[in-house]
Amino acid sequence: MKVFEQLTKVEKSILLIWGNYLNFSTKAHYPLERVKKKIKVTLPIIPDKDVKRVIRSLITSGFICRHKTGGNKTYELTPYGLKCCNILKREEEI
Repeated sequence: MKVFEQLTKVEKSILLIWGNYLNFSTKAHYPLERVKKKIKVTLPIIPDKDVKRVIRSLITSGFICRHKTGGNKTYELTPYGLKCCNILKREEEI
């Protein structure tokens, strides 16, 4: 498990894209494929297998979690992931 300070630039940028796509909310949840499409549009230079690896790393580290629904698998930000997204958003504005 990683903490916020141990994240790489790519992991931080994908976490920020994820938070931005979910409007920085812990209640919004989307399927993984939809968020991957948004990441590919925003960061086309990152290979697809690296995106999958980074998302898996963010899930195991506790920044993103699975949202329990009856249908498809959807994922949402955790409160810790939201806190880190807000820090990244403030750093980007400076």
